[in-house]
Amino acid sequence: MEPTSGTLLADEFDRAAPRYDLLTSLNPGYVDALRDAARRLVLSLPVTGTAPTLWDLGCGSGLSTQALVDAAGPGARIVGLDASAGMLAQAQEKDWPDHVSFVQARAQDLPGVAEVQLDGPADGAFAAYLLRNVPQEQRDDVVAAIADQVRPGGWIALQDYHVKGSRAAEAVWSAVCWGVVTPLSMAVRGNPAIYRYLWRSVLRNDSTEELQARLERAGLTDITWTTAGGWQRGILHTVLARRPL
Repeated sequence: MEPTSGTLLADEFDRAAPRYDLLTSLNPGYVDALRDAARRLVLSLPVTGTAPTLWDLGCGSGLSTQALVDAAGPGARIVGLDASAGMLAQAQEKDWPDHVSFVQARAQDLPGVAEVQLDGPADGAFAAYLLRNVPQEQRDDVVAAIADQVRPGGWIALQDYHVKGSRAAEAVWSAVCWGVVTPLSMAVRGNPAIYRYLWRSVLRNDSTEELQARLERAGLTDITWTTAGGWQRGILHTVLARRPL
């Protein structure tokens, strides 16, 4: 059964959490793509002489958090946010520098969470594979909330699969999901339901043009896109955007 609400989706991610890192390790380029996006984000930040403060939104089991630590250094203040208690439990079992913390919340709750977690806006925000899990009618609000929680001059990096509008990308994505990802999830008992949802959620996800428009509506500027290599070319995209001064 496909999850139809935020609570059900978080429950399915909870069930997938124990095998999540194993399955992502079998995806060629998954971790490298996270690291590349995190590095692009950190290199874009204004030089201040102090370690940056960063959001990791939809942090899951902490793979994107580790990418930010590697890019920004162990002195960076990083707050990972995710709705899945199971995923956060996996993240919290790992060794982290002193300034890394995690909070269970939805991206929609970001403004209230930020008041508790940080003293002011962050220098940047990273969100990998997040927005397609947000109901479409709430995505503009979430993008605006992310922009509001980054200081003027700060940067946002979003990474996700975007195939809408490209028949070739949709075909490759479906072939990989049904020929590789779902069978692997069954083989390692990784909760195949979440990977069937993954397939469909990507097909329904914003096109790059739709997400570009959301970023522009949020007032973000200097928007640039890159795509991954290998089988993910034209499928996995990273977008950088700046909150203007």
